[in-house]
Amino acid sequence: MSYTGSKAQSGRGTKVSISAAIASPTYTEIGEAKSAPLSGSTWNTDDVSNFDSGIDEEFITTMRAPGEPTITGNRVSSDAGQVIVDTVYNSGALAAFQVLLPKTAAQTSTGDAYTFTALIISREFPIEANKTVTFSLKLKISGPVTFTAGT
Repeated sequence: MSYTGSKAQSGRGTKVSISAAIASPTYTEIGEAKSAPLSGSTWNTDDVSNFDSGIDEEFITTMRAPGEPTITGNRVSSDAGQVIVDTVYNSGALAAFQVLLPKTAAQTSTGDAYTFTALIISREFPIEANKTVTFSLKLKISGPVTFTAGT
């Protein structure tokens, strides 16, 4: 098949949502989110080097650390999702998160979704006289990030 152009996807239209309930989440969109990079996942390793290893280190893979992404956006104090963020952050509890991508040309019902459980380890509201008041939420993911293909 010959190349007919990129199938890349824009992030415009992505929805970032939160649920205080983890077992049976009911997601509420975090309004005016601007970025939600699902990055920082790394594999932990443990050194198994020994006297017979020679000059090169040996290691084994142990557990994967799912990452600590930062979600940013415009602060809107009356936004229902941002109110839930405040409640969850103040409680110190884990919450369920969903990042729902917009539909691609091949999808008719829903876009691809990533869901995970995380602790909001910090939140910031940078305030400057000549800038929009924004929010920044640093998350620490607990457990796997689950991918569900859109349809």
